[in-house]
Amino acid sequence: MKVKETVSRYRMIPKGSRVLVAVSGGADSMSLLNWLFENRGLYKAEIYAAHFNHGLRGEESDRDERFVRGFCEEKGIPLETGGADVASYARENGLGTEEAARNLRYGFLEKTAEKLGCDLIATAHNSDDNAETVLFNLARGSGMRGICGIPPVRGNIIRPLLGTTRAEIEDYLCSKGITYVEDSTNALDDYSRNLIRHKVMPVLKEINPGFSASVLRMGTLLREDDAVLDALAEELIENKAESGSIPIKALKEAGKSVGCRAIRHMCPGNISMVHAEAVYELAMTGGTGFSDIPGLRVRKENGRLYF
Repeated sequence: MKVKETVSRYRMIPKGSRVLVAVSGGADSMSLLNWLFENRGLYKAEIYAAHFNHGLRGEESDRDERFVRGFCEEKGIPLETGGADVASYARENGLGTEEAARNLRYGFLEKTAEKLGCDLIATAHNSDDNAETVLFNLARGSGMRGICGIPPVRGNIIRPLLGTTRAEIEDYLCSKGITYVEDSTNALDDYSRNLIRHKVMPVLKEINPGFSASVLRMGTLLREDDAVLDALAEELIENKAESGSIPIKALKEAGKSVGCRAIRHMCPGNISMVHAEAVYELAMTGGTGFSDIPGLRVRKENGRLYF
């Protein structure tokens, strides 16, 4: 596995870090936990594990928790567990099951990291996961940020397996004699991501066996471009915006790409690029007017946009 190279490239684990590893019991997270625990001396790091029981698969979910607990007890790895009724949370908040599960899981991980004094949270996303995410976002019509893929580092979250393929992970586990549990829903095509994994990825890997690595390189380049455009948008706001408004002339001179990003930065929350483009188009038309976007009305008056 290319974990050491990925950790080094993105300076993921400073010396003396306390790392909380998200462990489901599947192949990816078991390989990540074992690698970090065996190599903790390289970083003078303390390794902790966290398992979240989503309660979506009945006895199978409980089996996963028992499996992770047994492995951690055998290795002497401190483990924190948690769980929630994901289905009820999804219904109450009008969310899809996947989004609800993700929200609850990351909330648990953040609280656990704070409780244990962990600087970092390590998740087991690999390069195939990244490629699947890019394809999923491409199918949905995402902008540049969506097709950049999964970031190697986001705040206190690190992804040491991002340069490693699923096949390399399985080879590592086999060489170490480490077992893992299978999520039965991974075999179903009920979810869009599973369709991409089972139907689309094999075809693309026939065309290019190194497809996942190519997507990772593309994402790295696009992320650098994205950062430059974001910096230009922030500079535009700093120099031209005042009292919650910005001159339309400044947006026009900056160009649509930077202008739309500036609009997104000036809006509360995380509005979509579709909404940002709607506001930009309003700005480029004559006269006065307004555009309603989630949580906000943007007014166009006297050559300025008011947020």
